[in-house]
Amino acid sequence: MQFKLSYITLAVSDFAKMYAFYQALEFPLYKCNESSDDPFALFEMGGIILALYPKDLLEQQATTPISGINTAMSLSLNVVNKTQVDTFLSLAESKGATISRIPFQPEWGGYCAYFKDPEENLWEIVWHENFQFPQRHKQ
Repeated sequence: MQFKLSYITLAVSDFAKMYAFYQALEFPLYKCNESSDDPFALFEMGGIILALYPKDLLEQQATTPISGINTAMSLSLNVVNKTQVDTFLSLAESKGATISRIPFQPEWGGYCAYFKDPEENLWEIVWHENFQFPQRHKQ
């Protein structure tokens, strides 16, 4: 069996606001449909797609209720150098994110910080001296 994690979908309450937030962070847009009856946005995140999809439509599609805010996971965004942690965190805050932890050096090494997007999805911005971005493979 072969498999690959390809999409992470954030179920959003206010699509327009969240779409504007992630565009303001300059996430590379892959595809978007802003129509009022079936909006979605897909951002290319280095081999994984970050999808924004209205919470009510995802509930209908999955036939299960989605309630509350996301408190069960964080999304980690690796950056190529230590100063980019501070730079990205400042950008996120200026666009409406809430900083939940200022940059620090964890015991496992590296340098990281945490923020919540406008709908409180938790993000980690992280640099680690031993992390290497994978080389893309042609298929």
